[in-house]
Amino acid sequence: MRKSMLEPASIGILSGAALLGAAGVRAVTGVRALGRRQDREAENTDRRRAAFANQLDAALHWARASQSSLRAWTGTRSFRVSAVADEAEHCRSFYLAPEDGRPLPRFEPGQYLTFHLPSADPLRPLVRCYSLSERPREDFYRVTVKRVATGGGSNYFHRDVHPGGLLQVESPQGAFFLDPTDSLPLVLVGAGIGVTPIMSMAASLIHRGDARPIYIFTGFRSSREHPFRVQLNELTSVAPNLSLDVSYSRPLATDRLDVEYDHHGFVDASRLQRVLPSSNFRYYVCGPAAMMESLLPTLLKQGVPADHLHYEAFGPASVLGLTGAGATPPCDVQFARSGKALRWTGNESSLLELAERGGVPMESGCRAGGCGQCRVMIAAGRVAHAKPPGVQLVDGECLACIARPTGDVIVDA
Repeated sequence: MRKSMLEPASIGILSGAALLGAAGVRAVTGVRALGRRQDREAENTDRRRAAFANQLDAALHWARASQSSLRAWTGTRSFRVSAVADEAEHCRSFYLAPEDGRPLPRFEPGQYLTFHLPSADPLRPLVRCYSLSERPREDFYRVTVKRVATGGGSNYFHRDVHPGGLLQVESPQGAFFLDPTDSLPLVLVGAGIGVTPIMSMAASLIHRGDARPIYIFTGFRSSREHPFRVQLNELTSVAPNLSLDVSYSRPLATDRLDVEYDHHGFVDASRLQRVLPSSNFRYYVCGPAAMMESLLPTLLKQGVPADHLHYEAFGPASVLGLTGAGATPPCDVQFARSGKALRWTGNESSLLELAERGGVPMESGCRAGGCGQCRVMIAAGRVAHAKPPGVQLVDGECLACIARPTGDVIVDA
């Protein structure tokens, strides 16, 4: 009887202990779950803070690169040529280390260097701009120069610039560069020597681990004139998000389709449309005038927003439909200080060309809207630039090498 009477009590005690034990387990489990949630929330907070810091850093770099007044250094700085490498026929890369040994400031991929080269007049150096063709580094810059028969700057580089030599260089600048605050997938297009800023952009993106889809389109005559072939192929081998499409317009008999190149023809809108899965990309395009005048307006007609198109054209080439600086009607151009009045027929490429034909003295340098040597004030009337100026201008100022009058104008020159 006693035993039977004790059994229910024992069971009750055991049941209570079990319930308390279960509650304790649930309490411990709850504490652990709460801890895990707090850890996740802390991690999410850290990620948000890091993302905000990255966005802030990108915005600051964007602001600095967009303002030519915020230059990394004033005037020129001495650089020693540490190495010279052949990239393709008539195409060489020049590696430049700062003579003072100080770390180099960061530039934005797509920007260029302005060189002051020796000339017959020591007071008037030959000023030329060449795109940086490597990702930002602290120890050296690299520019890649294609030799052009009539190019004073390119001929000087190929003829007179050797390892150990010194060059006078302005700080990196230019309005054509990757937007560090943007997150859209990218299309990078480079034809001919226009591949140099594209190479810098691609190397920078892969180095920092950018995971966005990136499509690179390059165009050359043949393998003989194809720089950075090995480097770009190496980037595609380590970055699954990067696709490379190469076009040859005049392939050699030894050039193999699907080996050295992917497409026989030019880089044009139809080629992009065939390869790209959609048009929802940010486009960065650099190349000769013919490609720019064909490709960019077609992309606009296909529905790509104008603010998704970033470009750099060589020389005073314009891109119709983007700058408003296409063919302009005949008008009168007065050069105030020279006391000359010249007729703009509409066939001239720029105010600089008109001034030179009419015997009006005017400073010039790169003749491509980059160095700022030809900046002049417009006293009356208006002009349009054939492409975005590579230097910051004040109100009423223009770059004569890429400026065209939209009607009668008075130039302070």
